Amino acid sequence: MKSNQLQHVLFCCLFTAFTQYSFGQTVAEKKLQGGITASVGGNFLKMGTSLLDAQPGLSTAVGINFLKATKESQNIAFLGGLEFNLERFNYKVTGTDVFYRYTDQNIKTKDETVTTDQYYRLTERTYKPLYLGLPIGMAFRTDFIGDYRGVVKFGLQNRFLLSNTVDDKGFTSANVNEIGGYQENTGMIAKKDLFFYNAGLFISMGAEWNFSGSTCLLVELGYQYGFMPLHLTSKEQNYTLFSQDANFAPLYFRNQATMNQANLKLTLLF
Repeated sequence: MKSNQLQHVLFCCLFTAFTQYSFGQTVAEKKLQGGITASVGGNFLKMGTSLLDAQPGLSTAVGINFLKATKESQNIAFLGGLEFNLERFNYKVTGTDVFYRYTDQNIKTKDETVTTDQYYRLTERTYKPLYLGLPIGMAFRTDFIGDYRGVVKFGLQNRFLLSNTVDDKGFTSANVNEIGGYQENTGMIAKKDLFFYNAGLFISMGAEWNFSGSTCLLVELGYQYGFMPLHLTSKEQNYTLFSQDANFAPLYFRNQATMNQANLKLTLLF
């Protein structure tokens, strides 16, 4: 082979490699994509009681997600997954004093009482629930432009409570009418406080980057609208928090709230 012919062949090879590197290889169309996911965001609560004021909280999640293209089109896919959601949300007491009874680390409901109960005047509370999340929905995807395509998702986030503890700030005493000393109650258990099932409608927009073979990174910004109550409110005997009437008798009340979320989510799809 002559020198100029060899140079021409080498030039063609280099040009082909450069264009493939610059504009991306054609992505093999896959019916099923699955991978690991992680997200971080903020919680924003809507309250149903004037006795407590919600503060912004933190939401984190890890798990697995999958996308299954429909038979008709690669641009439409079903989505699902399994996630562990660790939440943080906070309440502050506003105005009227709020109390609960407790023994050791157990917060008592209205009908539970023993002679060793302590009284606690609450000023601030942090919930730390762990949920098992099962998102279901649909995804709409554009065609790839080079290595990228746009993605829009919407659906239902189903969440099931696995555990919950609360950290409280306030004052403790042996009698509700006594002025107690400041104490932080951490790792407290309120068994019948949070509702076992929680759900929200979610929507997200993002971009999928095919950076190696059929491996993609999906980055999305999302919002979740919570329409299910966070707390059990149907039975008064499950209430734990109370204020006082004019005669200092306890007035148990419902802790009502729903939770909205905004988050950033990263998913590595294979």
